[in-house]
Amino acid sequence: MYTTLINFSTTRDGLEAQLLAEIVAVERPDLEKSKFEVTKQQNEYKINLKKLEDSLLARLATAEGNFIQNVELVVTLERTVNTSLEIEQKKIEAEKFSQQIDRTRELYRPTAIRACIIYFIINDLSKIHPMYQFSLKAFRSVFLKAIDYAEQSEDLRIRIDNLIDAITFASYSYIVRGLFEEHKLIFTIQLLLQILTEKGEIDMVELDLLLRNPQEAHAGSPVEFLNEKAWGSIKALSLLQIFHGLDRDIETSSKRWKKYVESEAPELEKPPGEWKSKSTMQHLCILRAVRPDRMLYALKLFIAEKLGKKYIESRTPDFSRTYEESSKSIPMFFILSPGVDPLKEVETLGKKLGYTSQAGKFYNISLGQGQEIVAENALEISAKEGHWIVLQNIHLVRHWLPILERKLERILETGQENFRLFMSAEPSADFSTHVIPQGILENSIKITNESHT
Repeated sequence: MYTTLINFSTTRDGLEAQLLAEIVAVERPDLEKSKFEVTKQQNEYKINLKKLEDSLLARLATAEGNFIQNVELVVTLERTVNTSLEIEQKKIEAEKFSQQIDRTRELYRPTAIRACIIYFIINDLSKIHPMYQFSLKAFRSVFLKAIDYAEQSEDLRIRIDNLIDAITFASYSYIVRGLFEEHKLIFTIQLLLQILTEKGEIDMVELDLLLRNPQEAHAGSPVEFLNEKAWGSIKALSLLQIFHGLDRDIETSSKRWKKYVESEAPELEKPPGEWKSKSTMQHLCILRAVRPDRMLYALKLFIAEKLGKKYIESRTPDFSRTYEESSKSIPMFFILSPGVDPLKEVETLGKKLGYTSQAGKFYNISLGQGQEIVAENALEISAKEGHWIVLQNIHLVRHWLPILERKLERILETGQENFRLFMSAEPSADFSTHVIPQGILENSIKITNESHT
């Protein structure tokens, strides 16, 4: 008895090809149609050639006597050769046309590459927290909407830049509103580093230095403004050619370095002397060695420099805009924080749009013992009638969640267009106590509401 394991996980090359086809289908539907038709023609040519070859071989196998005197066979052979030549010529022409199509399609590949980078970063977020589950289906929806929102331009290069910017920021906005504050910078810097790596703008040795901050052991500091740990980091940096002489320069130009190190905001300045001309990444390596307490601010400046200020602006997403991204098949999921009640925003928007309990169009159910049947009935009615329903604290009914997940698979597809589902749950950072099903999290718009007091 044999067992075959089939890996259905998304590969980078496969996803890139899929996203490229989707963006070209939107931007240049004529190309995708031509690509399909040419591919179909090429397959038909191959089939016809094979049929001709098989037919000829069959005739040759059954032919009797002198082949040359067999007029029918000679005519068939001549016809087969001529047809084969015609098909081969058509194949060559089709291949040339296919190459022209591919060259034009390739111009859009940078957008697919960027989207692919973002998706695989998103896919790894669940390693940070079990609530951070995102599906390819949800990402694809964000991707396609971003294409529509991207600024138009007659210049294809500008249009592609606009597409890349729109896809990047739309994905960032979709994800970051569902992350806790402590994880937002981690996600953003990871996004930036992956983008710069793909562009070839990051030296991997320098990146390793920045992430690890290695230190030389037992390195007594010769200057009073750097402790032993900081000096150990400087000595480790100085072992590399790009930072060669850094330790000596700090010793011999200690006055200038003291001013830099003891600055209130050294991230706003450049290191003294020849080190001013170093790259931003190299400046970050030096800053982490001498003032690690300022790295948070420095990284935000780095993000703003490379991606834009909008990636570091702290603002609460407008709930009504987030709602516009939901649909009957895309619920909204509130990841609860102490002291914050997201229900108020739902009720306020519902009242504005005519979905209230007084009108019989708004159901609010706080889950707990005995409320499961009530929730199931309200779900069925809401989906059928196009009402709004809030299921609060679903983490309290762990045993019922698999049932809810299965019901939602049907309801979210068959519900009336105006139907909306809102859910909330307290998070558990411990993977062993995490109870929310993956299917519910993956397909929902996740929102964190942390108190800023």
